[in-house]
Amino acid sequence: MNLLAPLGLAAAGLSIPLLVLYMLRSRRATIEVPSVLLWGDEDEFVSAALPWQRLTVTAALLLQLLALLLFALALARPFDRVRTVLGPHTVWVVDTSGSMAVAGRWEKTTEIIFDTLDDVSEEQLVSVVEAGVVPRVVVAFTDDPEAVRAAINSLQPSGGEADLSGAVTLARGLSTPDRASTILLVSDGDDEAALPGPMGSVRHILVDAVGDNIAITALNTDVPGQGLPRVFVEVTSFSARNEDVQLEILVDGLPISSEDLALEPGGRLSRVVPVDAGPGQTIEAVLIGANDALPADDASVIVLGEATTVTSAIVGVGSPFLETLLQALPDVVPATTSPADVLVIDVASAAAIDRPTWVIGPTEPPPGVTVVGRVDEPVITMQRPSEPLLEGVDLSELAIAEAAIVEAPGWYPIVAAGDVPLILLGDVDGQRVVYFTFDIVRSNLPVQVAFPILGARIMDYLAGSRLSASGTAPAGTPLTLVTPAGSVPVVTTPDGDRIEMNPERRSFTATGEPGLYTVSYEIDGVPVGGYVAARQFWPSESAGMFFQHTGDGVATAAAQDDGFLTKERAALVIAVLLGVMLAEWWIALGRPTFMRKEVPA
Repeated sequence: MNLLAPLGLAAAGLSIPLLVLYMLRSRRATIEVPSVLLWGDEDEFVSAALPWQRLTVTAALLLQLLALLLFALALARPFDRVRTVLGPHTVWVVDTSGSMAVAGRWEKTTEIIFDTLDDVSEEQLVSVVEAGVVPRVVVAFTDDPEAVRAAINSLQPSGGEADLSGAVTLARGLSTPDRASTILLVSDGDDEAALPGPMGSVRHILVDAVGDNIAITALNTDVPGQGLPRVFVEVTSFSARNEDVQLEILVDGLPISSEDLALEPGGRLSRVVPVDAGPGQTIEAVLIGANDALPADDASVIVLGEATTVTSAIVGVGSPFLETLLQALPDVVPATTSPADVLVIDVASAAAIDRPTWVIGPTEPPPGVTVVGRVDEPVITMQRPSEPLLEGVDLSELAIAEAAIVEAPGWYPIVAAGDVPLILLGDVDGQRVVYFTFDIVRSNLPVQVAFPILGARIMDYLAGSRLSASGTAPAGTPLTLVTPAGSVPVVTTPDGDRIEMNPERRSFTATGEPGLYTVSYEIDGVPVGGYVAARQFWPSESAGMFFQHTGDGVATAAAQDDGFLTKERAALVIAVLLGVMLAEWWIALGRPTFMRKEVPA
C-alpha cells in the first residue's frame, strides 16, 4: 500500500502524550484504620497521592493506541494502484451487429463493460458509441457509472451488419486536446478491411462465444412462373453436425405449408413454394425445432408488391451500353406516353429529382450533394461488405478515368476509393437515388461481367420504392416517409411499439430489428394512408464468424497492457477506526448492556 500524504503519519506521535497521561494518573496509598470518626472534627482534609505510576496495559489503552494509529493512517491517504482498461477518456465502441446475438456474446460484452464501472470518475471519463448499421454516440464524456450502465442497457444486437469503420471514426472524433483518449472496440470482429488504419490507441476486445446455428439465409419472390406466386426459401446450416428442422410457410400469419428438412454439416437447402397470396400480403418462413445459438435468423418475412413492370427513360447523353442494359431487363420497358417510373440521368443535370433515379456522372449533383473537386484514375479500396446490390459482384478490376469528389451528408457510400465515394445510395424528397460520381463511358465498367448484374439490381432497387411504398430490405434500411399534409406519421415496430414521428421527417432509421414495420399516416388518430414493410436479418451475420483485429495500430486484449488506476483506501481505514472507537467506548463504560430487563427474585 502507498501513501499520498506520508506526513499524515506524524499524527501517530499523539500516542506519546496518551501514554504519559496514563502514567500520570493519581494513585493514593491504601491504609486500613479502625474508624474514620477520629477525623470528623477536622476542618482541613489532606490528600496524599503518588504522581507517577507504572504503566498498566489495558484493553482500553490498546484500543486507543490503535485508534490513533488508524487516524494517522487515514491522514496519510493510503492508496493502491489497481489495473484498469480505462484511461483519462475512454470510448467504448460496442458492436450491435446480428452476429453479436450468438448465445454468450452479448452477455460477455455487458460483463466486460460493467466490470469497469467502479473505475469511472472525474479522472476517468467515459463515452459510448454504438457500432450498428448507422453508428451513433449513445453517451459522451460522463463520470456517472449509472449513465454508462443505462447506455449499455439501451443497446441490443440488431439484425444488421455493424459499420465498425464508421463507428471507430466517430469515436476518434470524440478526442479532445486536454485528455488522452482510448478507444475500446468490443466486438466479434469483421473482415480485416472493415477497419481503417492507422488507428492510434484503439484496442479490440474480442467476444468469441460460438455455437451451432441454422438460419434462413434467403426469402424472396424472384423465381418466375405461371399461376400462383412462388417464393424462394434457402436454409443454411452453420453447424458441425447433422441437423433436422421443420420449415413452415405462413401467409398473413396463417400456416399454409410445412416440410421437414435434413441438413448436413455446413449444408444448404432451397425450396420453391407456391403461395395463394396477393399484393400487400405478408409471407413468412419460420424454422421450428431449430435449437441453435442464434434464434434471430430462424424467421424471415417479405411483403408482396403490386407491380411487375417498370417503365424507364434515359435523360442526357445516353450510351449504347445503358440502352442495351435496359432493353435486356425483362420487367423494364421504355416509357412512352406517361412519365417513367424510374429515371436514368446520364451526364446531365440532377438538380431536380421527383422519382427514383439512377444518376451517372451528372453535370450538376443531386440536392444535398456538393462537388468539391475531382480525382484522376481512382483505385477502388472499399466495396461495402454484404451490400445486397454488390453481392457476387467483383469490381476490383474497375478502371475509372476521372471521378468527382463529393460531400454527401446522409448518403451511404457502397464503393469508394479511399475517402472518395464512387457509388452512393441516397434519398431525395422520399425518392431513392443511386449516384455514380463518374461517367461509365470513361471507365471499363460496361465491358465488365459485373455490369449487367449490377445494373439489373440497381433498377430492381429503384423500382422497389415504387411498388405500393411497400417492400423488403435488409435490417437497418431506413423506411421512407412521404407524409400527407396535415397528418402525422406513426411507425409500429415488430415488437409492437408505436412511435409518433415529426411530420417533417423524411425517413425512419431505427429498423435494426428484423420483422414487419407498419407506417401509418394519421389525422387525429384516424389513418389516412400508409404501408407495411419488411426488414430481414442479414445472411452474412448468420455464420457467427469472429475475427481478431490486429495491426495498423489496433492492439488485441492480450497484446496491450492495461493501465493503472489510483484508488484511495482512506474510507476503509476510517470505517475500521469508527469500529475501534465503538469497541473502546463499550469497554470504557464497563461493557454496558442494553434493553436488559430485571428479573424479580
